[in-house]
Amino acid sequence: MRIIWILMCLFTATLVHANPKFDHDYAKWQAQQKAIDARLKAQKAGQDPNYYLSKPSVSAAAQGAKVNINRASLTELQQLSGVGQKKAEAIIQYREQHGPFKAVNDLQNVKGIGPKLLEKNRARLAL
Repeated sequence: MRIIWILMCLFTATLVHANPKFDHDYAKWQAQQKAIDARLKAQKAGQDPNYYLSKPSVSAAAQGAKVNINRASLTELQQLSGVGQKKAEAIIQYREQHGPFKAVNDLQNVKGIGPKLLEKNRARLAL
C-alpha cells in the first residue's frame, strides 16, 4: 500500500512540474495574494480605507446616478445592468492591476464585459 502511495505522489509531482501552465497560474495566484496581503496590511495600519466595499445609498442607485468606474465600490458596480458580484470584482481587480481606466470603452478589456453590456450601461458610466 505504501508503494502505491509513493508512486502516486511521484506521478503527481511529475505532472505538476511538467505543466508550465501550472507554474504560470501559480505565479499569477501568488502575485494576487501578495497584492491582497499588502492591501490588508495597509488597511489595518489605517493607510488605505476599504473604499471599494462601502455601500452606496439606495437613492443614488434608484435615480440612475453615474457610476465612476475608476472609484466605484463593489456594491456600486453591481448596480449596473448585467453586472453581478463576479464582474464587479473583475472590474476592481483589473483597475488595481492596470491602473485607472482611460476611457469608458476600456471597460471591455475586463473579462466578461463585452460591447452589449457596455452599451446597455454607457449612459450611467463615468470616469
